[in-house]
Amino acid sequence: MTIRKKILVGMALVFLFTVTGCSDKSNGLSINPEIYEYTPAMSSVPGIALTASFQRDLKNKNYKFHWIAEQGIFLTWHDDGKGRIEVLGNDIKTNVHKVYWTVNPEQAIKEDSFTIYLTVENIDTDEIMYETNIVILQQKEGYFSIKK
Repeated sequence: MTIRKKILVGMALVFLFTVTGCSDKSNGLSINPEIYEYTPAMSSVPGIALTASFQRDLKNKNYKFHWIAEQGIFLTWHDDGKGRIEVLGNDIKTNVHKVYWTVNPEQAIKEDSFTIYLTVENIDTDEIMYETNIVILQQKEGYFSIKK
């Protein structure tokens, strides 16, 4: 095989792997944090903003977001000029693609790391269309960071 053919075959394999991607349900869905480090002592934000992002178009689809936190709770921060925060809990289903994760003031977090899970589910059938997760680290008490 000539060098030119080897290069073409190599390029074709790279293209094939790039196009096909992973076969699990995470393809097309990711969780994008707005900040990568957080402590409850930060007064400027109520928690780590987490946004569900898609590589595929989900317009006109009947879906909901199912967020689960092994530790901590989710909040919404209403942009109504009043800074109103609503506690949602640690296992929520919503049509909103952005939530905030924070520490539950009633429960200390002792784990060094824990996971936030996100699934996109069909509203009518509860079928999981996509799923992904991120890991949050607690390297010292009360200081949290997103594992990269």
